[in-house]
Amino acid sequence: MKNCIITGADSGIGYQAARQIAAKGYHVTLICRNEERAARAASSISEETGNQQVGYLLADLSSMAGVRRVAARYLSLHKELHVLINNAADFDLSVKKPAITDEGMEKQFATNVAAPYLISILMEDALRRSGRGRIINISSQGLCVYPFIKLDIHNLDGRKHYRPASTYYQNKLALLMASLYMREHMEGVRIQAVRVTNVKVDLSRYDRLPAIMKKAYAIKSKFSISPEAMARIYTVLATENGYTGFLYNEKGREVRANRSAYDKEMQKRLIEILKERTTEKLRERRE
Repeated sequence: MKNCIITGADSGIGYQAARQIAAKGYHVTLICRNEERAARAASSISEETGNQQVGYLLADLSSMAGVRRVAARYLSLHKELHVLINNAADFDLSVKKPAITDEGMEKQFATNVAAPYLISILMEDALRRSGRGRIINISSQGLCVYPFIKLDIHNLDGRKHYRPASTYYQNKLALLMASLYMREHMEGVRIQAVRVTNVKVDLSRYDRLPAIMKKAYAIKSKFSISPEAMARIYTVLATENGYTGFLYNEKGREVRANRSAYDKEMQKRLIEILKERTTEKLRERRE
């Protein structure tokens, strides 16, 4: 039985991908923040698919210490990992200023970029032991609206200026850049990305949004695909062969990332920052 981890899989696209992959006979582990939601999701997937090898682990992915703990817990149970899907994301339009974690990182950047990077590094050996494991990171079609966007390497924490939407797209660009770097330097592991299009959202999860934003989302949802449809490309990249490209859209077609994502010098600078923020800095604090 092959092993798969999906972060943020208690609802939406992550839940549907977990259900589809479980239906193919994989041992699936959901990494979630809320135990009640995680337990309900795992139980529902097992019931729907008949696969009893669906479980969950708890972690706050904005905490690098939390990422380390959940990775250690998983590796104490499994020697191999075949698929890691970094699906979890932080995007809340009601937030008006950067939230700084106890570790000194802006919360969106920590969740959307640092956590996928760190858990990928921590799982590297397990992925390699499985025989060319797979990492799937998640981008956004919204980046198409900003074809000339460049990574603001001096404002990763949003302290110079902050808007939740622009910060989110900076995060998604950074994750593409980190993915391209790891794709080139992480031997024995296949690293790809999915460009998520407009997907129907569960508005009950965004109770802090102003009424006008809820109406906008409701209208947008009428022209959006279902989470189940979007999850199919996750499942294809996770379980099938023949897809050797980097970035794929909801139709399974390979697409180009933003031009700046391929800047190798900027990729290297970003990785150096991620290394410092996820390893050395935390180690110094513990000591």
